[in-house]
Amino acid sequence: MTRRRVLQTLAAGTAGALAGCSFFGSEESTPGETPPTDVTRDPERGPGTGDAPDRLAADYDRVVDVVEAGADNSGSKPVDSVIRSEIDDDTLLYFPRGEYQFAEPVERGSVSNLGLVGDRALFRPPEGFAEALLVFGGDGTATDLRFEGIDFDVTADRTGARPLYCAVDDGLLVRDVTVHGRQDVDQDSMRFDVTSENGTGRVEGLRLPHGGSTEFTNTGIYVGESSVGELSFVDCEVGGWPDNGLYASPAKGPVRVIGGHYADNGIASVRVSGDSVVKNVRVTCDSTREGLENMRGIRLREGGNVLVDDVSVEIRSVTGSDGAITMAEWLQSATVRDSRFQTDVDDVPAINAKQPGEKARQEIGTGSLDVENVRVVGAASGESAITIAGRNGCRFERLCVHQGGRQRNGIHLTNSRGHVVTDSTVDVTGDPLVLENATAKRRSFRTGVSLSRCQ
Repeated sequence: MTRRRVLQTLAAGTAGALAGCSFFGSEESTPGETPPTDVTRDPERGPGTGDAPDRLAADYDRVVDVVEAGADNSGSKPVDSVIRSEIDDDTLLYFPRGEYQFAEPVERGSVSNLGLVGDRALFRPPEGFAEALLVFGGDGTATDLRFEGIDFDVTADRTGARPLYCAVDDGLLVRDVTVHGRQDVDQDSMRFDVTSENGTGRVEGLRLPHGGSTEFTNTGIYVGESSVGELSFVDCEVGGWPDNGLYASPAKGPVRVIGGHYADNGIASVRVSGDSVVKNVRVTCDSTREGLENMRGIRLREGGNVLVDDVSVEIRSVTGSDGAITMAEWLQSATVRDSRFQTDVDDVPAINAKQPGEKARQEIGTGSLDVENVRVVGAASGESAITIAGRNGCRFERLCVHQGGRQRNGIHLTNSRGHVVTDSTVDVTGDPLVLENATAKRRSFRTGVSLSRCQ
């Protein structure tokens, strides 16, 4: 079975993905949790399946047990030279359980059908490291890359890494990977790009729970402008990063964020642009760690046709935030449906669609924002639960707002016209609907007690 076929098969089950799943006996974690001081991986003890070579052998011409090939899995000797010499096309490198110490990065520009699969193997960069540790593609052409069942240890002081930098034309699969330790060097963590318009990639069960030191503006997962194919993030856990948890808005191709838990990230926990989907995702913000700025849940930055579906965003306690979900000035259109937003922090809106810039205004037609079957709850006081500025023809259907804080307004529309609010209930202590140089039609618009409706 080709890697592309594997990705297609996995994608068929995406709709039922659930947040917080763990894979292959790995330890579950909570995004943003206190980082460990050290991590060990005894080769002889602990969970592991050991079936990777048999399970995947049919996909490769050559299967290499790296320990049998000379790599040390006790953590006492560097292994990068062995790995470098064994990497080849149509090759599966199998890493038995244990600790693998690196002395230098491993890079391969061009490669086809390569797998690195571990039985809860632990990769460790040298102390003081602050570079990309494993690099595939980029300067060359990489296709059908699998990386699975391998963790990274960056717990040593002033030691970090970009564990994986994968720029793959097609067939990227990263699965069941955890990074242990808080990144305390000036280096973002993961980067993934699908560099062919017809290419696909899938990152599943990636866990970055310990985040980065706020001394540096580090990002958890970055997707760059060279990503023009479709890239999916499924059931990932990302927490505590100062400059975005999942920073995917530069991507030119569609990004699908399906399931997972993103928590306590600065700037935004999930950040995407046009033609992307955010579905079944949970975002929580309840940290006031100094240096985490503007802790938005989901940020839609630019482009059009963004879908946010069946998400939960909770803004409980933050250093600052301009919204549970925000639409930037460059965004043209989006749909938010079947979702729940909780804002307990005063003056923070649940939905904040900002005044579009000149380019976005030229490209925005009517219906730049659809809000369907959305619930807004929480104890926030002041300002409004929903703010929309300069965007005509927004549609609210089956909206339920219950915000009990003092002087809290419901929907605030400014400098726009042609909005429609249908079959909706707004229960707030301030004004249910504020029209500031704006017009809106109301059909079955109710005000009053709605707590039971909004739960």
